[in-house]
Formats: sequence, structure tokens, C-alpha cells
Amino acid sequence: MPESWIQTVGPLAVFFGMMIEGEVFLLLAGYAIYRGYLDPTLTYMLGAAGGVTSDTLYFTLGWFQGPRIFRRYPKLRRLRGRAILLLRRWGRLAAFFTRFAFGFRVVLPVTMGTARFRPPVFIAFDTLGSLAFTAVYLSLGYVFGATARVWVERAVGVQRWALLALVVVAVLVWAMRRRQVRS
Repeated sequence: MPESWIQTVGPLAVFFGMMIEGEVFLLLAGYAIYRGYLDPTLTYMLGAAGGVTSDTLYFTLGWFQGPRIFRRYPKLRRLRGRAILLLRRWGRLAAFFTRFAFGFRVVLPVTMGTARFRPPVFIAFDTLGSLAFTAVYLSLGYVFGATARVWVERAVGVQRWALLALVVVAVLVWAMRRRQVRS
């Protein structure tokens, strides 16, 4: 049941997840690809498409409503100055790294739209950046899945000792807290 649900809903969740967060959804999707629940090509394409769609929506919002948005939200106004410096210094590479710019992922495309960055250039470089971003995080999720499997297999042999150690530590912590409460 869970596998079929993941196979059905997973790729669309990656698409919409890229519009919201990105990293977490791609890491989980990479793990699901490792487990064989998701098709790698479909997941990759929908992940990249979600990133491009999100960035393009923010860019368009900046194109038509940028000044109003920055007047209304003072926190974005502070980030806008940094985004403009980034845009002046890096230009097209700023569009490429929009997905990777944690903390600027919304304000950077809005600023580019407000600054009237040429839409075809933005979309081309943002698409390349989204493809790279998706590949990196899906790969990390896949590698995590492979590594976690090895760790779990190794842990099976020592799980009794680990469980015993965990119980001992829990009892010690409980005893120390109880002693502090009495003091």
C-alpha cells in the first residue's frame, strides 16, 4: 500500500514541494528512488520543472508588482539590497544560482523581475540552475539511502548492545534529574 501511494503521489509531491521548499522533498525523493519507489527520470524532470515554475512565478510577480511588494514587506526590502548587489556582480550566474541561494530563493527572482532582467535570459539560466539543483539533491538522497542501508545492516549485529547502552544512559539521566529536583 505505501509503495503504490508513493509511486502515484511522489512525483507530483516533488513538483509542488520544489515550489515550497525543495531540498527536503528532493532528499526524500532520492531516497525513494534508491528504494525503487519512484522513477528517476520522471522525478528528476518534475523536480526541475517545479523549481523553474516557482522561480518564474516569483520573477513574474516582481516584474508586475515588485515595487509594491518591497514597500509592503520591510524584511524583503532589506534582502533586496543584497540581492541587487548579487545581481550586479554575478548577472546571469545569479539566475543560475537562484535555487541554491538559501534565504534569497524568493527575493532574488522577485528582484530580477523588478529590475527588468530579460525574461528569456532569466528562464534559460534558471532552468539550468534548477536542473543542477535537482540533480544534486536527488543524488544526495540516493546516496543517503545506500549509506543508511549499510549502517542498518551493521547495526543489526550490535543492536542489543546499543539498546542496552541506551537504556543505561536513560536511567542515568533520569537519576541525575531526579537528584537535581530533590536538591
